[in-house]
Amino acid sequence: MSPKNYLFRLFGVFLVITPLILGGCSYIPWIGDDDEEDLAFEEDFPFEDEQPASSAGGFGGEDDFFAEDGSLMEGGGDDFSSINQNADSSALKGDVESLQSQQEALISKVRELEEILLTLEPRVSATQARLEGSLAAVSNQSQFLEPEVEELKLKVNQLNEDISRMKMARAGASPVLARSKNSLARRSKGIPPQYNKALNAYQTGNYDESILLFQNFALSNPPRHLKDNILFWIGSNYVKLEMYDNAIIQFDTVLNQFPKSNKTHDSRLMMGVSYYKKGEASRAIEVLETALKYNPPSDVKGKILAQLNEIQ
Repeated sequence: MSPKNYLFRLFGVFLVITPLILGGCSYIPWIGDDDEEDLAFEEDFPFEDEQPASSAGGFGGEDDFFAEDGSLMEGGGDDFSSINQNADSSALKGDVESLQSQQEALISKVRELEEILLTLEPRVSATQARLEGSLAAVSNQSQFLEPEVEELKLKVNQLNEDISRMKMARAGASPVLARSKNSLARRSKGIPPQYNKALNAYQTGNYDESILLFQNFALSNPPRHLKDNILFWIGSNYVKLEMYDNAIIQFDTVLNQFPKSNKTHDSRLMMGVSYYKKGEASRAIEVLETALKYNPPSDVKGKILAQLNEIQ
C-alpha cells in the first residue's frame, strides 16, 4: 500500500473515532435487572435499524456518511494501489526486457570479437616471426658489410686526397717528376746486386736466406741510403717467420737511427702488426694511432686504418 493511501485511511478512522470519544456512545448498557428502564431507554434512543429511512439512506446520518466516506477511501485506495503497482510492474518488466536484449546483443558482439581475435592471432604471430627473421637477416648483413663499407670509405678518401694533391701540384709537377725520375735512376744504378738478391729471396719466400743475405750486405759497408732499407727488410723477414720480438727491434732501430727515412712510416706500421700478432693488442693500437699522427702517405695510411679496424 502506498504511503498516501495509508494516510487517508488513518485520517478517516480519526474522524470516526473522535466524535465517539468526545460525545459518548449512542447506546450504553446498564448493569442490573430492571427491564422496564431498559425498554424506556431503548424507546428514547432507538437503534440504528429503527431510524427513519431518510436518515438510513445516503447522506442522512453521520455514521453513514463516514461509513461511505471510509468505504470510498478504502475502495479508492485499493484501486489506486493496484493501478500504481500494475504500472510499476509493467515499467520494470519493460526495463528488464530491454536490459536482457542489450545483454544478449553485447554477448553476441563479444563472441564475434573473440572469433575475429582467434583468426587474427595466427596471422599476427606469423607476421611477427617474419619481421624478426627479416630484422635478423638485415642485422647480420649489415655487420657483414660494415667492414667493406669502411674500407671503401677509406679508399674514396685516399683517392680524393690524391686527386687534390694532383690538382695542386699540376703546375709544378713536371720539374718535380723529372727530378724524381733522375733520382730513382741514379739509385737504381747505384744499388749493389747483393741487395737485389736479398730482396728477391724475401719476395720468393726464402726468409732465412734473405735474412742472411741482408746481414752479410750490411757488414760490407753498404751505401748510407740503403741502411734503413736493410734493417726494415730484415724485420719484415722476422715477421714472416713469426719472430716478432726480433722484428720489433729492427723496426725500432729504423725509427731511432733514421727518423727522416722513407721507411719510418712503414716501420711504424709493421711494428704495430708485430705487437698485434704477438698478442699485445693495446700496444699495437697505441703504435698505429701514433703512426697516424705523423701524417703517413695515403697508401700507408690506408693500411694502418685497415689494421686498426681488424684489431678493434
